[in-house]
Amino acid sequence: MKYLISFVLPRFCDQSLERSRKAELYPADTPGWLAKLDTIVHELYHIDPDETGIRRVARSDGSNSPRSHGPMFYEEVAEMVNGYLASGVDPKLYEFLQDDFNGLLARHGGVVGTTFRNFPSFPQRYMEAVDMPSTDAQVRVEPLKPLTQPTVYTEDDLHMRHFTSNGARRLTRKGQHRAA
Repeated sequence: MKYLISFVLPRFCDQSLERSRKAELYPADTPGWLAKLDTIVHELYHIDPDETGIRRVARSDGSNSPRSHGPMFYEEVAEMVNGYLASGVDPKLYEFLQDDFNGLLARHGGVVGTTFRNFPSFPQRYMEAVDMPSTDAQVRVEPLKPLTQPTVYTEDDLHMRHFTSNGARRLTRKGQHRAA
């Protein structure tokens, strides 16, 4: 697995353009659910097309910025969202985004998703400890806290969970039972 995009439920499902920073990028009559599509495209846009990790943002002098959003990042995401919708894509592909979490529960009887075994934690970038003793008494080297999460995940670490408005429970079925 090269990249992972995770969504926090029910918060992702309950996003809306109203009172969000994204609202100014879309016409006033844009339906609120479009915030979720914007979030998906936003996260995908972070992927570096050269497969070197997170997309680098170049400064005007050509050097790399430590920031993950350039000055036009949000505008470019909105352009891609509008382009996607204008491309004639079948609305059934994004229909589920139109419901909030309670709407999904009412329509489908539940929400099922793939999570990591250590849910609600999820993989994150980790720094690895390096042994760097210093002979300079002025230099204070702080040890890193021990890792509490795995640094490598396999398919065995994936579990199916059923999400409700009160929480989530692991589904006991084993094998190739996976959410799309």
